Amino acid sequence: MSDPTSQPPAWNPDNERTLPYGVPPGQSQQGPYNQPQQGPYNHPQQGPYTGLPQPPYVDQRQHLGHHQPPPRSKTPWILAAAIAVVVALIGGVAVVLLTRPGSSTTTEPIATYSDGVSTPSPSDPPTSSSPTPTPTPKPTPTPTERTRTLKDIDEGIKVYDDVYIKPATGWRKNRASQYSVTLGSRSRAGAVMVVVNPVGYPARVAVGSVAQALITADHLKGVRKSAVKTLSPANSNIGSQAQLSYSGRYTASNGGVFTLVAKCTTMTGVESIHNATVTVCVAACKDAQAVVFRDGARMLASVARSI
Repeated sequence: MSDPTSQPPAWNPDNERTLPYGVPPGQSQQGPYNQPQQGPYNHPQQGPYTGLPQPPYVDQRQHLGHHQPPPRSKTPWILAAAIAVVVALIGGVAVVLLTRPGSSTTTEPIATYSDGVSTPSPSDPPTSSSPTPTPTPKPTPTPTERTRTLKDIDEGIKVYDDVYIKPATGWRKNRASQYSVTLGSRSRAGAVMVVVNPVGYPARVAVGSVAQALITADHLKGVRKSAVKTLSPANSNIGSQAQLSYSGRYTASNGGVFTLVAKCTTMTGVESIHNATVTVCVAACKDAQAVVFRDGARMLASVARSI
């Protein structure tokens, strides 16, 4: 049995001189060979080790403040983004209106299954049937598929689905979305916009949808629209062509009000050649419509050649 005096004494909270755990009574706290301790050591229950001083706290924000760049104004970026969103909305609304199924009430055909065998009911008496000759069906002539007889000319700015527009002198591209391109001029008070839908729709229906989308997007007041006019196709690659004109009062961002006149022309390509619906809208201030519409007619012809 070991000597009880060699066991560590119980810790007494009232006695601050109690030796640390593991040091026999009557022995000094110095290490072997009477070497002095390297630092004060506290009992685990008397607090953490405090031999090394803690470094002072330094606020890093005071040293990083001069590295931060000065705040920059976001107004130009916000205005540019807003303009881009409005232009994209115009093209997107026009395409969505064109892709709607419309007011057609035709029902889809219902698929039915038949094995070609008719089973007589038990109450029906058997009947003898003599074989009858099956009439030979007459072949129906298939319509001749139209082929391209005029080579398309792709010049200028690509819009979508292999449709191009060649800007007139003094005109350039201002905005573009997935399905549309808008052109403007610094010397002409007007704009030209091309909208392409990769699905063929009747030109008379499509031109009204695009024009109404532009009227709504521009918030025109006192709108006057002409009747839809059917035009002769510009070339043999176009199946149908129609035109609609409108005018209305437009309020600018600076509060100015002026009369806006516009003319939209829709061309639908032949299904077997280029099945697409292309609309070109030319808009101008009333005082500048003559020169703007003249340039617009040239750009419309370049679009027709690319179909």
